[in-house]
Amino acid sequence: MMRSPALQQAETAFAQGRAEEGRDLLRQAAKDGEAVAGYSLAVALAYGQGGEVDLVGAAAQLAAIRDALPAARMFHRYALAQNWPGTGGWAAAVADLIDQAEAGDPATQRETGLLALMYRCENEALALLGTAAATGDMSAAMAVMRLGRASGQAWLNSARDRLKRSRHPLADELAKEAESGDRLAAPDRFDWNDLRTRLSGDLPKGEASILIHDLSAKLHPDVLPAAVGDHVLTSGLKALQPSTIVDDTSGQRVRDPHRQSLSMTFAPHLQDLVHVAVEGLMARMADCPPAHSERLNLLFYRPGEQYKPHVDYFAPDDAGAAREIERGGQRVATSLICLHPAERGGATQFPRFETAWAGSTGDGLSFRNVRADGEIEPLSLHQGQPVQSGWKALVSLWLRDRAA
Repeated sequence: MMRSPALQQAETAFAQGRAEEGRDLLRQAAKDGEAVAGYSLAVALAYGQGGEVDLVGAAAQLAAIRDALPAARMFHRYALAQNWPGTGGWAAAVADLIDQAEAGDPATQRETGLLALMYRCENEALALLGTAAATGDMSAAMAVMRLGRASGQAWLNSARDRLKRSRHPLADELAKEAESGDRLAAPDRFDWNDLRTRLSGDLPKGEASILIHDLSAKLHPDVLPAAVGDHVLTSGLKALQPSTIVDDTSGQRVRDPHRQSLSMTFAPHLQDLVHVAVEGLMARMADCPPAHSERLNLLFYRPGEQYKPHVDYFAPDDAGAAREIERGGQRVATSLICLHPAERGGATQFPRFETAWAGSTGDGLSFRNVRADGEIEPLSLHQGQPVQSGWKALVSLWLRDRAA
């Protein structure tokens, strides 16, 4: 995106702690027709930078510039999907995505194809992903490779080389998967309107079984297609940083003494509908409304790294936790999905029950952090055991007892 002098002045104001002035500068630049400033203003309004959170204003701003900036259209779809005030909800977001995919845009064809996988519409998914992969879309190519349908494709050698050069942790694994199945046939025609209808409903979450009754801890086998998990992993890799916490004394972020891992949180303005659907699925795994979700987190553990015993609920006697409870309620549940298991080690263990869960790619786990009466549950103590070999990746989602 081009950065005009007005936008640069606004960025300087935000960087120097003059956030209210920065918001005003963005608003004026947006009124002057600067689409990039309008996008930055929408982000500031949505996050409460320089003033109160204003989702109505953010959605209106995005609607005004969505045809000028691809990033604005993606963020506007997020606003639709999350049903911000004055927007249309999930069905409207899906309809907009499919309109763009039907018009031939490779990125939205891939996004729609991954959503189709989540809804178990496999023929449509293969058609869309194959079409996008043939245009050079790397994420679509990875999905077709993961599905074992890339053998003999004209783009396969190039995709493998690009993956290897990027040092992607899945490069070797996907190269093997690419040769393991049947060749992808020419994409079939399908009914776009039917796909709009099918992707507008509730996601299937499959059957669950109880792991620990006292915690309502449930196993969700194969809840997320591996190709979708690969997309979530890939979209967060470059943003991974050593895990940190906020120091109670200084208020600064410091290395987390309990967790040795890399992590990142998906910002709303960078989420596509696949991320939104994964969040919604993980909320349903824990029998919680999606509106009660915190943001989706990606966790990446290398050999020797671990998450020491901890609980996910907010301790009521902690001042910082009390502020969080007042803002958005208690963390009542946790959902995890395994994106990639370690070769050895790395299981999630519940020491009070001498029970552990490792999970294969695409498997999920959900559990409660509070009791039926709303009181905190110390028995929910859990840990991520050290990875002994290989690497482990998870997505995690915390659920509150009410919307923030």
